[in-house]
Amino acid sequence: MPKTHLQLKGLKPKGILARLLLAFVLVFGCVYAHPVPALADVRASDLVANKPLGENHTQVPDAPDVVADYAALCTKDGTILWERNGTAQTYMASTTKIMTAMVALDTSSPDTPMYVTNGAANMEGSSASLEVGDTLPLKDLITCMMVPSGNDAAVAIAENIAGTEFAFVDMMNAKAAQLGMTGTHFSNASGVTDDGNYTTAEDYLKLTRYAMSNDLFRQAVSQSEATVDIDGREVDYESTNQLLTTMDGVNGVKTGFTDAAGYCVVASAQRNDFELYAVVFHSSDENQRFVDAQTILEWGFAHYRPVQLIDDTTTVANLSCISWIDTTVPVVAQSPVSVDVFDYQGPITQEVTLTEKAGAISKGDVVGSVVWTQNQEVLAQVNLVAADDVAAPGFWEGVGIWWKRLWYNFTGAPKQATSTTILPSTFDLKIANVDDQQ
Repeated sequence: MPKTHLQLKGLKPKGILARLLLAFVLVFGCVYAHPVPALADVRASDLVANKPLGENHTQVPDAPDVVADYAALCTKDGTILWERNGTAQTYMASTTKIMTAMVALDTSSPDTPMYVTNGAANMEGSSASLEVGDTLPLKDLITCMMVPSGNDAAVAIAENIAGTEFAFVDMMNAKAAQLGMTGTHFSNASGVTDDGNYTTAEDYLKLTRYAMSNDLFRQAVSQSEATVDIDGREVDYESTNQLLTTMDGVNGVKTGFTDAAGYCVVASAQRNDFELYAVVFHSSDENQRFVDAQTILEWGFAHYRPVQLIDDTTTVANLSCISWIDTTVPVVAQSPVSVDVFDYQGPITQEVTLTEKAGAISKGDVVGSVVWTQNQEVLAQVNLVAADDVAAPGFWEGVGIWWKRLWYNFTGAPKQATSTTILPSTFDLKIANVDDQQ
């Protein structure tokens, strides 16, 4: 039998096949044991301005590219800018503690003393290192719950306020109903996995907006680290929310993790007095949840921002002074106009209306208006005023103007100046920001 190429290498055919088979088994086993991490993506079903991205392909390349299966972004006034499975129910892990904090703050004074029971001190999961018999005010217990995500602190709050955690949960569900969180149900105060503890990304935006309106809550969740005096011993905590130290403007709110919920974070960020809230549920790993939240928030700040539509010095139009033949007066906005604009809603139209008037025109006289419209909704409007004084013609001037117009009837020459608009019909969002002058 002639030697094969494999045999020339000193290997028998059966031996190489066995080795190849073994290599395949090893590679398959490694992949199975260590699955490839989930990749960020943009989904056709993601909603921007309440419209699926799949219906507007021009928007897809710039849409948030994230891993989380449930997520949403809104403004301080509740306008939802982007969402993925925003109304689908899912577990929320320790972000449950946002509701625990708000029920506590709504029903008790921040200085109310709280006693740590044996059941609270020995609560499973993340801990604030509370001990049986510890007594501390509610405001400090809120810090113990929100900064290191202490389950022991959550149960202690529930027991002190309602007598039992079960009774406190009833209060949580009542608050959820009051806030319109129709897809939410709570079954515990800490967020440990339970089939009865679930929510939606949209619902959690409602809760976050409500919570961030409370000054004590805002202060607690904005801390990247904190020290609490507990019966004479100082306990130091570091926040589980890494965004507080890695992203500009972040001022809250809460992380969470369970096997069922995946990696979660509710985040808020403020820039130039402009605040956005993001909810991320069921991301792939501890760091990716923060990447997802930052991606969503940065996208929000890029596309929903304060914009100056007009100032009060730039000439918008030239208004015909109809008592004269060839005279106009410059027209400006009565005051500057700035609004929050979401550019994904489409172009902004600028409609100028002018009112010509006879006789004298005084500086500051209202002579028209500008209305800005986006997606068939009025964004803003402002009066237009004369920028200069124009006197009425005197008697003999009036006689001369009358004779000229009589003659112009035969020559076809214009009898008065034409009012003209300088402001373009569409506002240029590409170059606009709050400091721009129109």
